[in-house]
Amino acid sequence: MIAVVPWGEHALSACIDGQQVAMLDFSPCGDEATLNMLFVKPPFRHRGVARVLMREIQRRYAQVRWVNRGREWTRPTVRAAR
Repeated sequence: MIAVVPWGEHALSACIDGQQVAMLDFSPCGDEATLNMLFVKPPFRHRGVARVLMREIQRRYAQVRWVNRGREWTRPTVRAAR
């Protein structure tokens, strides 16, 4: 089971069996948030960890924006696990 816990004021951490396996860093501004970084440790990729973090940030904020390599997404989605 993947547990999502706050990590400071502007980050969320995902844990499996008490081990931190992923981190999502964001900048809040009212009811909006900008994603700065999302990282999942390689052995835990393709297990739905990023999807759980994304759902949690979207649950907390009405508008989520992510700028990556010059492209901007609002309400970003994460592809389904393989």
